[in-house]
Amino acid sequence: MRTIYILAAVALLAGCATNPQAEQQKATRQMEYKMQVYGPACEKLGFAKDTDAWRMCIQREYEQTIMRQQNNWDYPYWSPYYGRPYYRR
Repeated sequence: MRTIYILAAVALLAGCATNPQAEQQKATRQMEYKMQVYGPACEKLGFAKDTDAWRMCIQREYEQTIMRQQNNWDYPYWSPYYGRPYYRR
């Protein structure tokens, strides 16, 4: 019985194992995409290319895009009065 538990634990851990090289390649491809899409916009905003501030600008622009996309799906019936009270005078 103890052997079954040990085999189950080993199988569970083997299923959760990840490939660090594949994850690194995926992260590199994603960052290259971000730099290609958002890099020129950050340069126009005045950030010097290949600086930490430029990279932070790219990340911030990407995050804002993701947030906009998520908000479009979360609120299909959006109203300009959503989130702020509407008072008649």
